[in-house]
Amino acid sequence: MVKISFLIVIGFLCGLVFPLSPVHSKESTTTEPPVTVPARISGTILIVGNGPERYLLEILAAEFESRHPSVSVDIFWHPNAKPIRTIELNEADIGITGEEVPSLRSTVIARDGVAVLTNFSNPVKEMSIQQVADVFSGKIRFWSQIYEEAPQTKIVLINRTPNENIRQGFEKTLQIPDGIPRSAYRAGTEDEAIKAVSGNLEAITFVSMTPALRAKEDGIAINLLFINRVEPEVQTILDNRYPLQRPVTLITHSRPSQEVLAFEQFALSLEGQNLMRKGKYYPLLKDQ
Repeated sequence: MVKISFLIVIGFLCGLVFPLSPVHSKESTTTEPPVTVPARISGTILIVGNGPERYLLEILAAEFESRHPSVSVDIFWHPNAKPIRTIELNEADIGITGEEVPSLRSTVIARDGVAVLTNFSNPVKEMSIQQVADVFSGKIRFWSQIYEEAPQTKIVLINRTPNENIRQGFEKTLQIPDGIPRSAYRAGTEDEAIKAVSGNLEAITFVSMTPALRAKEDGIAINLLFINRVEPEVQTILDNRYPLQRPVTLITHSRPSQEVLAFEQFALSLEGQNLMRKGKYYPLLKDQ
């Protein structure tokens, strides 16, 4: 793999083309009938994103290139990248977002659990999804409003940067129409958010499930809150009991190239879905 500035060119120029077994899922928002992609395709695909999905896309791209050695997949990833706008301007082939974009072709390829974190010493260990919404919308401002034995201290919100896909999906799931208050502190990365909560008894934040579980296993002083009395763990995400989840969505123009269609079909295939866990995300079907 060769890295040039923020452009990651993943070039495995060997391998064979294998038939893919499709995954049929109601998650996909595309409505056109399946398109037959030629076994031999060639060209370049440019993928743009800004969220925590970069590692997943690198894995998918590398495996896709091994199956289609005449296709090069370039990945441009930067915190200030604007995937939706980039696709609208026809400056990239695929954008990665955390929500459906009505004006563009949107296809969900994976799921991500969203963990709500507090400091380990905070006595609040669980919330309803409505309480989470009320906290992050600013309606609930003190910990004692959630749990009577909690300290009567003000809740410190640790938000994520505006262009992070996890923030889009989190606000949409919680139905916060005006968004998280601008007065909230902002963490640019998962690690920054986890560190902010572990060092502040009054803080609360949200991060992707995999880094949250890893931080807890590493002994970092955080709680992963039960939501609607459901424990945040891998199995409850896979079987859809855990209510805070967000989609990983590919967005393209309405008439994507054969190379883009092939990449999308690979991501939705049984083989592609099996790679989601390796990329720290969750497949669309719980038995994958």
